[in-house]
Amino acid sequence: MIRINLALGGGGARGLAHIAMLEAFDELGLKPHRLAGTSFGAVIAALYASGISAAEIRADVEQLVGFGHRRRFKDMFGREELAHWFAFVDLEFRRGGLLRGKRFHAFLKHRMPARDFAHLKIPLKIVAADFWSWEPVVFDRGDLALAVKASMSVPGVFAPVRSGGRVLIDGGAVDPLPYELWQDECDTSVAIEAVPVRAGDARRNPRMLDAVFTTIQIMQRSIVAEKIKRNPPDLLVRPMIADVRLMDFHKAEKIFAQAEPEKQRLKRELQRLI
Repeated sequence: MIRINLALGGGGARGLAHIAMLEAFDELGLKPHRLAGTSFGAVIAALYASGISAAEIRADVEQLVGFGHRRRFKDMFGREELAHWFAFVDLEFRRGGLLRGKRFHAFLKHRMPARDFAHLKIPLKIVAADFWSWEPVVFDRGDLALAVKASMSVPGVFAPVRSGGRVLIDGGAVDPLPYELWQDECDTSVAIEAVPVRAGDARRNPRMLDAVFTTIQIMQRSIVAEKIKRNPPDLLVRPMIADVRLMDFHKAEKIFAQAEPEKQRLKRELQRLI
């Protein structure tokens, strides 16, 4: 059996496209030999490496956002279902982010069967960034939920995480697509990058948060482009996700639909490998 190294990049809500790519593996009865993830890709990778199938992860997302009922997101305000969204939101305006992330950490611990890297079904590496040294910090042991929380601590959104004497922020700052971490231990590397596609309006200035997050995306794309130029993965899969902002998780149905063409291409490529 071919040993596949699978890396999932970040992208916030666009990272829901990773679920469709994992479905391609499951539908072929194929499992990655090694997994790596950054930011929201770390969330999906950790759930999958814990033994949760792609279909189960998708079902969780569908239940969370409630799109099976065809409701508009704004219609959820005032409803009981809104508690699903804000169950792990704890505001903090003084510690480097709007959200402290403690409740999200607790949510991850509750949902993931594996609490520690040692209990994972598939070996996993998760990338965060050291705020002060600007260096990547790679987790492959210890508290799994803590590693995920650190990896997706987007500046300005989640407060930085303190671990091992370091201050850690979103791994996308240093390695947005960590396919190189397992290359020496596998036969082939597959990298998944959910690419943002936005229709701009040059007649107006972007809103503040759009400007900040788009600037981060531009820098991350530059890092990935340089990595690919120097040492490309064997297979690069790029679902093009249009009109989805960082926190647009309520657009899950739209994201899954847009990811479908690349999912089918990935299945064809994987079939050639096996």
